[in-house]
Amino acid sequence: MNDLAKEVLNIIRTAGGKGLLIEEIASELGIDSQVIKPIIEQMMSEGLIKMQKQDQEDSRYFMKDTTDAESARSSLSDLNGCPCFHCLKISKCGIRQPDSPVACKEMEIWLVSSEDL
Repeated sequence: MNDLAKEVLNIIRTAGGKGLLIEEIASELGIDSQVIKPIIEQMMSEGLIKMQKQDQEDSRYFMKDTTDAESARSSLSDLNGCPCFHCLKISKCGIRQPDSPVACKEMEIWLVSSEDL
């Protein structure tokens, strides 16, 4: 990521949940908005920022950092990679059963790796 892209990202993060128009970002940097549009498109494709419509009638968009509280909560709640979904013992798995999530090594590995998300 080049220096201009880092500046754009910092400006968006500083704006917080209110987001910014592309023109506002360009104005704060003192450059033309056409210069930062490819940078913003690249950051969107990398998932660093997202674009949302400002209101129903207006076709202007504002930029918002994707590291807000909503997206930060999505670690275990999405269940990506949960070993239960492909386990052959699922029909016999449960509390007080020989196979249990409490004693499952695959579940333990998945939970520990999910903490890093």
